[in-house]
Amino acid sequence: MTVWQSAVCAVFACVLGVAPVFAASADRVRFLEGPQGLPLSPGEVAEEVKGYLPAGAVDAGAFLNGPPAVDSAGDKADVAHVLQVNRHANAARWGRALLDDASVYDRFTDQLGFRPDRKRFPRFVQLLNRVAEDALAAGGEAKKRFPRSRPFQRFQLMRVCGQAKAPKPDASASGGTAYPSGHAVVSWAVALVMMEASPSSAQAIVLRAVDYGESRVVCGVHFPTDIDAGHLVATAVVDKLFALPEFRRDFKCAKTELQSVRAGMRAEDLPAC
Repeated sequence: MTVWQSAVCAVFACVLGVAPVFAASADRVRFLEGPQGLPLSPGEVAEEVKGYLPAGAVDAGAFLNGPPAVDSAGDKADVAHVLQVNRHANAARWGRALLDDASVYDRFTDQLGFRPDRKRFPRFVQLLNRVAEDALAAGGEAKKRFPRSRPFQRFQLMRVCGQAKAPKPDASASGGTAYPSGHAVVSWAVALVMMEASPSSAQAIVLRAVDYGESRVVCGVHFPTDIDAGHLVATAVVDKLFALPEFRRDFKCAKTELQSVRAGMRAEDLPAC
């Protein structure tokens, strides 16, 4: 069992052996790396970040059941949780949800013990960016297969992330992109890789990843089952990645960089992998 599998199993009930789209852009990288990320050069802005997996490598339809039917017991439980959390989250929890809405890697700084930035850890961040591409591609395909309206489209909420005022429900809304949560897919995927790269921080990272997913519910943009589905897609993606020799080579290189830089070396002084 890998480090990340052990950490996840410590938080959730685990059964071993069962694996629980859009184009890359500079804006995507800025979102992933966060507001304190190193500015992108013109070459980096123009460069496409490519994942490791071929298109269709992860078939979410093989393991996702899809969202619960509207007004089913599962849907009612989803709705009750969203309404409770959205209405009663305190200022600190709401603030954390807003920050989680805006970026990914830097939201794990406290748990890792360092900020994953491209200047100090270029190989590690490049690895995470490629993992994110694979995760978001798989999540995007799942969204197409399982359309679902978002909470704020169905119900009047107190507040919604990214909106100055919570919008009124749209009774005419059909389809939707709630399931699975893209934020949950990408945050869980990179968190699993972070856990494997920094085993001593694994438990703290997985707990932060769970909380990050819950932020999407606090924001009023996802139901709990959207988050669960995102975690399942991410787990399947990372399982596929660790089976690839190219990914394992790059991961080993990135992990060595982490250890060396944290020990006082500079990334630019490290030998090529």
